Amino acid sequence: MTRFAVLTGSVLFTVSMAVAQQPSTPPIGIANWSFDELTLTNGAKFQGLILSDTPEGIRFKSVSRPPGRPTVTLTSLFTKSEIANVKRLPEAERVVLKDLLAELDPSGEGERKRMDSLELVAEDWPGKPGKARRYKSDYFFLDSTGSEELARRSAVRLEQLYTAFARFLPPTVKDAQLTKIMLATDREEYKALLGRRGESFLLNPAVYDRARNEVLCGHELKQLGDQLQEARIHHAQQLATLATYEGDVKKLYKLPELGRYLDAVKMERNRVHAADRINGTKFDKATAAVFAVLYHEAFHAYVGTFVYPAMKPDEVKAGKGTGELPRWLNEGLAQVFETSVVEAGELRADTPDKERLDRAKDWLKRKNGNSLLPLSDLLILNRDAFLASHADEKSAANRAYLTSWALAYYLTFDRRVIGTQNFRKYLIAVNSGEDPRRAFAGLVGKDLDAFEKDWHTYLQRLHPDGTLAK
Repeated sequence: MTRFAVLTGSVLFTVSMAVAQQPSTPPIGIANWSFDELTLTNGAKFQGLILSDTPEGIRFKSVSRPPGRPTVTLTSLFTKSEIANVKRLPEAERVVLKDLLAELDPSGEGERKRMDSLELVAEDWPGKPGKARRYKSDYFFLDSTGSEELARRSAVRLEQLYTAFARFLPPTVKDAQLTKIMLATDREEYKALLGRRGESFLLNPAVYDRARNEVLCGHELKQLGDQLQEARIHHAQQLATLATYEGDVKKLYKLPELGRYLDAVKMERNRVHAADRINGTKFDKATAAVFAVLYHEAFHAYVGTFVYPAMKPDEVKAGKGTGELPRWLNEGLAQVFETSVVEAGELRADTPDKERLDRAKDWLKRKNGNSLLPLSDLLILNRDAFLASHADEKSAANRAYLTSWALAYYLTFDRRVIGTQNFRKYLIAVNSGEDPRRAFAGLVGKDLDAFEKDWHTYLQRLHPDGTLAK
């Protein structure tokens, strides 16, 4: 009897896997996707991909993209007598859909291969020479003092996130300096990082140091990292055992008898990958809060380094670039994407954050005396409006953050102006010293009062699943 490790809840435990000692007994956006569509004679409709079409029927991969949750697929065979109508995609669109589905990796095997393929090197950590592990991306360095497995999982998540950022807002800066991301695995280690910058008083679990192009993040991750590392070793041993077993049966048997043994090996491999996927889910759950802040700061780093870096008005006027995002929009978009689903290289923020949406609706009704910032005030906010060192400032900062999120969501998912040519003109105007209010009116094609009414009506109609009330 061989055993492999699975993490669930808050403890590590093992699941038995029956492997014979002898071969005689066997062992997901923003972008909308286009689909093939099947309508059955009973009225049921399915969206997905036609895998094959034979006289016996259509083999069909149904695709469900629940708002705010990962994509789910299911392959079925529908007989010809069940099918009332078939709507096929053009071949070019089908190729795109195949590629997207191939990136989903529902078994988790692909993510494990990506993690194992990452190159980690030893790196110095402040006060701890050679005690960090470093991963180098095209966009960032990740330095972590945790276990190898923790570093690999964190690197894969960040790589996916930056890939999605790049598809949403493609890079415009060549040879930009890579952002350094430092992931501390206990509070004292993180506090020491902040102390080197004179900010040991900060309570934020992650911060972006714009001057140094560094993102600092800290959380109690050491124990989780050790558990994940132990599970990874068990899984590697188990897969090695299966590989040896598979080689043995290939030497001893021929088809069709060999097929029985190979099917059993495949089933057990799937169980190992399923256990690894469970560990990934535990990792995501344990790190959700701190990684949301990390992703928020990573967005600031990405957009300010690779897409819209800060420039002087004279440089913008000279045509050297657009300059940076207005502070309100930078903070708004960072909030929109900090909890989005990342899959198939896309950012899927297709549902609004429920807590923020509920608050925005309450504030539109002036509940408890609260209200969103007037649009004309929001458009001229500077960095200081989002900082707070005492209670009064915190209230004002919260108001600025919520209003920024609400407007950024509307511009991204309803008006769809982010990244357009008109958006570029807007940035150039703002960063050349023009009136931000007039520039915004030019972007949305309406005067501010009319636009603000439309925006508030949209928020009142918006449901938590991303749909609009009629």
